[in-house]
Order: sequence, then C-alpha cells, then structure tokens
Amino acid sequence: MQLTMGVQTELRSWEWRTCLPPCPEPELPKDPRCWSRSDVAAWLHFMAMVHHLRVPLDRFLFNGKALCLMSMDMFLGRVPLGGKLLYKDFQIRLGRAMYSSC
Repeated sequence: MQLTMGVQTELRSWEWRTCLPPCPEPELPKDPRCWSRSDVAAWLHFMAMVHHLRVPLDRFLFNGKALCLMSMDMFLGRVPLGGKLLYKDFQIRLGRAMYSSC
C-alpha cells in the first residue's frame, strides 16, 4: 500500500513538472552588454530549461561584456551540446540591441 502511494505521489510530481507552461523569460536588460553576472546566469538557466540543456554555470562566470568577446568555439568548449544554440541566441539579442532604433 505504501509503495503504491509513493508511486502515485511521484507520478503526480512528474505530471506537474512536465505539464507546466515553459519557463518564463527572465527580466533582463535589453542590451546584453549591460548584463551582470547574475543576468548571465539567469539567461543560461532560462535557455537550459527551455532547450533541455546541461549548462555548467561555473564555466560562465562572466558579465555580458565578457560574453560579447566569446566566439562560437568558446561557447562550444563550455557546452559541447548546446553551445551553438547559446551563441546564436546571444548574438541575436546583441544584434537587436545594437541595431534597434531606440
């Protein structure tokens, strides 16, 4: 009986986690060059959740300006499965900030 209750509880927990809407995007400055270390960590956490990536946050102890200096190879060196996606997303955000008419 207790085993069944444990399995049911675990199943409900799994259903709850998998049926949630996607993780909301964090409130970050529009310009990635202005991101702090905690902003970078929030962005990485968001990207990891949305794309089911394993991102070692300790390999990205940078602010936004430092991320701007990273090449795709540098992202890939830190996240072999997903580094290209992170790089492209960051470049899109950077491009929007640099070329926006605001």
